[in-house]
Amino acid sequence: MIRGPSDASEIAGARSALSLRAWMWACVLLVAVTWTPVLAVHVRNMSVADSATGGLIVVFPPTASTRDLLRGIAAADGALVEPVRWVPRAWIVQSGDPGFAGRLRERGAWGVFSPELLSLNRVLSCSGMVKRAP
Repeated sequence: MIRGPSDASEIAGARSALSLRAWMWACVLLVAVTWTPVLAVHVRNMSVADSATGGLIVVFPPTASTRDLLRGIAAADGALVEPVRWVPRAWIVQSGDPGFAGRLRERGAWGVFSPELLSLNRVLSCSGMVKRAP
């Protein structure tokens, strides 16, 4: 069967759309593969010792109710400062008592981190893209 010019242009258009879609997915995959180790190193570096005090970022599991989260922070002798807007079940908390981070972990926190966890400059310093601030 002989195809007309309009049929050939439709096939070429479908191929170029498929090619564009493949390039987009390849770019997304490249970004994910590149930044996942950088973010993993950053999160590990920002984790604090059990003896840490002061302002900290605490992350509770998504299955924890708001009541359990607030009770856990209060039982660890901490005070709420503000929620982290783009991370569910994450709060900035504060306490001057030694061992605050350890008590938060005992109350079910998945992670307790330095407030610099949210610093873009610190993330980029883990990647070597910028120099670490003194």
